[in-house]
Amino acid sequence: MSDDPYWNSGQSEEPSGRFSGGDPLVTDAFEGWWHASFDVVQRSWRTVGLILLIGVVLPRWVLGAYNNNVRAPKQDIVVTDWGAFAREYSPGALAGFIGLVLTLAVLYVSGSAVLAAVRTAAAEAAGGFLSLGEAFSFGFKRGGRFFLWLLLAWVTIAVGLVLCVLPGLWAVFALSLMAPAAVFEAHRSPYARSVQLTHSAFWPALGRLVIVVLVAVAANLVIALVGLLLAGLWHAVFAGWLAAVLTIVTEAVMALLLLAPMIWILSAALCTYAWLRGRTESVSATSLSAEASGAAAPGGYTGPGEPGHPGSPSPTP
Repeated sequence: MSDDPYWNSGQSEEPSGRFSGGDPLVTDAFEGWWHASFDVVQRSWRTVGLILLIGVVLPRWVLGAYNNNVRAPKQDIVVTDWGAFAREYSPGALAGFIGLVLTLAVLYVSGSAVLAAVRTAAAEAAGGFLSLGEAFSFGFKRGGRFFLWLLLAWVTIAVGLVLCVLPGLWAVFALSLMAPAAVFEAHRSPYARSVQLTHSAFWPALGRLVIVVLVAVAANLVIALVGLLLAGLWHAVFAGWLAAVLTIVTEAVMALLLLAPMIWILSAALCTYAWLRGRTESVSATSLSAEASGAAAPGGYTGPGEPGHPGSPSPTP
């Protein structure tokens, strides 16, 4: 008999043998992880969806509208000289600088919103709740540091893709858990922690995250392709100003369509993180939520709720 309440003495499909089920986030086998990810969606889609809508979808829409209507060339250019093409296509130094600033701002705001969404999903899995203000306050508080790690991650992936593609694909896998790592382990590098966790159970983690990445890539490609086709149709049929308006509306609709897979991708990443932590540590949805809030569950409490929220245990004297 082990003192570890998360130890499962029976056989499991994975070598860890930890946690036979029942926790909303921490699972063991693939089937439990799969169901847990959809349970997170079912439980938190309203709050998480609202956070992602405000912090990810709207900023990306603004950036897309700017790129398509300010930085795009005003007319079709058919040239054989690449230097002439670059000169004609260039929107100008000021527009390029504004576009760069907007891109970095969107990356910061989106990263902060993802942290807020992960924090909210964990709190609701523990039986607690966060208001919209609390969630964004948490996200922006940690967003500055996370933004720098995101920049490093993007550089790593870009360099890896240039170097024969495979290193870039490895980087996408290895760095896919940076957001939950930043939420629950504030004093550690989310970059290094994500690499460590994904490689602690390489093949099972790869199988799960390949599914997540494939869903993300497929959703983005399909929706982007539909958006491009519609934008081309508007410009071919309508006058310039009307085509621009319809293109902006189309981009807004496409961004909203991306919200559904985005919620599941975030949920799957959260459950993958919890599963990997649960293989070697005594964690639960409650302990993870308390860890994110910076408070410990009194007396090792692992039931529903979290400190400072309804359903949480009373503080020990």
